[in-house]
Amino acid sequence: MFGASRFLLAAAALAVPHLAHAEEAKGAVRIEVSSRITAFEGRTFGDYGPYERITGIAHLRIDPNAPANRGIVDLALAPRAADGMVDYDVDVVILRPQDGAKARRVLLYDVVNRGMKLLSMFTGGSPGSSADPIDPGDGLLLKQGYTLVWSGWQGDIAGKDMLGRPLLGARFPIAHDGDKPVTGPTSTEAIFDDLSSNRITLPYAAASLDQAAAKLTVRALTGSPVQTIPPDQWHFENDRHVTLTRPAGMDAGAIYRLEYVAKDPVVMGLGFSAVRDLIGFLRHGTTAQGNPLADIATAPCERDAKGLCVNPEGGAYSTAIAAGASQSARYLRDFLWQGFNRDLSGRRVFDGVIPFVAGGRQTFTNFRFAEPGRFSRQHEDHDVPGFTFPYTYATLTDPVTGKRDGILARCSADGTCPKLFHIDTSAEFWQAGASLVGTGGTRGDVAFPPNVRAYMIAGGAHAPTMTMPSCRYPANPMNYYQVERALLFDMVEWTTGRREPPASRWPRLEKSELVAVDALRPPQAPALGLVWPRVLNAPIAPAGKSDWPVFVPQIDADGNDMAGIHLPPVAAPTGTYLGWSLRKAGYGEGDLCLVFGSYIPFAKDAASRAGDTRRSLAERYATPGAREQRLAAAASALQAEHLLLPEDIEKPAQQAAAAK
Repeated sequence: MFGASRFLLAAAALAVPHLAHAEEAKGAVRIEVSSRITAFEGRTFGDYGPYERITGIAHLRIDPNAPANRGIVDLALAPRAADGMVDYDVDVVILRPQDGAKARRVLLYDVVNRGMKLLSMFTGGSPGSSADPIDPGDGLLLKQGYTLVWSGWQGDIAGKDMLGRPLLGARFPIAHDGDKPVTGPTSTEAIFDDLSSNRITLPYAAASLDQAAAKLTVRALTGSPVQTIPPDQWHFENDRHVTLTRPAGMDAGAIYRLEYVAKDPVVMGLGFSAVRDLIGFLRHGTTAQGNPLADIATAPCERDAKGLCVNPEGGAYSTAIAAGASQSARYLRDFLWQGFNRDLSGRRVFDGVIPFVAGGRQTFTNFRFAEPGRFSRQHEDHDVPGFTFPYTYATLTDPVTGKRDGILARCSADGTCPKLFHIDTSAEFWQAGASLVGTGGTRGDVAFPPNVRAYMIAGGAHAPTMTMPSCRYPANPMNYYQVERALLFDMVEWTTGRREPPASRWPRLEKSELVAVDALRPPQAPALGLVWPRVLNAPIAPAGKSDWPVFVPQIDADGNDMAGIHLPPVAAPTGTYLGWSLRKAGYGEGDLCLVFGSYIPFAKDAASRAGDTRRSLAERYATPGAREQRLAAAASALQAEHLLLPEDIEKPAQQAAAAK
């Protein structure tokens, strides 16, 4: 509908985070629009009309000498333009009401996960297709008149996914030491889970193909003895690949680690400044400066509970909210911790932030030889950077290292903290140290700051409905997207001053809702081969220091979590919903199976329990309609607490009933 066009901005900004006095920090954004079309064949969404989809590239410039940018690792070694600035660019996609006068002044930034949009976590739709890379699902978000924004932030992403959908990536500079390449030690791990595989791809090119400068080892499980693989059993194919002969006695779950000297690190920390500067521009840039969203400033303002206009002169948007899941959620914790929620003019970037299934981790992003796609798990990549103090949002002194810090320490100092919902499932307590979010690494509960709410979805899995052949148990089928989008609506209400959000639903030590792994008394189901884990993912303390204590949710007689948000399937269960699964024989047996959950069904009746200590379906739902009544009551209770939307009141109960 619209021809290709270009939008330009070259603006200077003032006031830098963490300074007692203002200093000048220059930055620039230029959005090159490659496509601007009517989305979804002109479909109308409620009162807000049709939407348009804008795609393009944001060309960004950053001042490496500005105090706000000095924490970006290796930025000082990036190539510079004649004026001393560093140039880079990222992919951008925007979905907005076509008529800016009708749009609501609410911007939702969906942090992409490995270049992929996560809109489906709020819509219930599919991830999209190559023909239409955005699936609006039931269209509920678009019926609210929100503007949705995606952009690349990961500097090692390019191309398309397996369905042919374009990934949103970033092009960051490579650090150089004058005319010499930057080199340094790094390592990578491989777990093949396939007995026919024997090739390791290196994340960064090897500086030398001399095997004497590298070392390849293998171990059966996390914590098992390490064996060195002799040089005659492996070799460099080239500077990005190693081929090995797999040693006898190691199964498909064996952990291979190559330590080598790499070259040409990407300045990956620019993934934080890219979002800071892009969102600052989209919120506050003018039409004359080339902001394709500036006309939304003419839309009716969002009003608070007193009827006052929210942010009446603060740019196009009254509120901007960032949401992300898994890697994207860890990114948001990192973004806040490293001080990027203040733009170069001293304004708050995001008013609300929703990290979902992050646990107590950040990312492996702002490091030399960073790999943002890698993250710590109990079996795989256990010691990858990004899983260490600080863990919680309050500022406290770490009992292990003696450091004083918190995820919100920097934004608390400069007044740019957002309102925040931290949401985890049961899985993150086993696989991502989620208990640390509430304890900070101490042996007691730490109060959340007033601008933070924390919620655990009882029985939820990190990746619902998913499993792999290496996992021992069936997949956890429970979907919880209705809670996610209810909380998104709650965040809009909170950041625009209309209503306080639901109280935190987080397990606490003082209530005995968190316990050590060995304190659990799980149910028995010998005929089903049910074995409870004796391991979990915990951060690695510095040498000579004691470990941070990590806890898991207390369980009931069925093995279901006692604390947290109980969706209808858990409130009226047909089985045990687990956030973990175990690796089975031949695949590193006994360790946690990636990030997948499990579901262990109840027996049909008492006669078929065969030693199962959990009551059967017939025993717990003795009268017709008993379970359906409990499902409906659970959904109604959640809706009353603003944890389900009125539109969704029947969906979780219907899904649970259909799954029995």
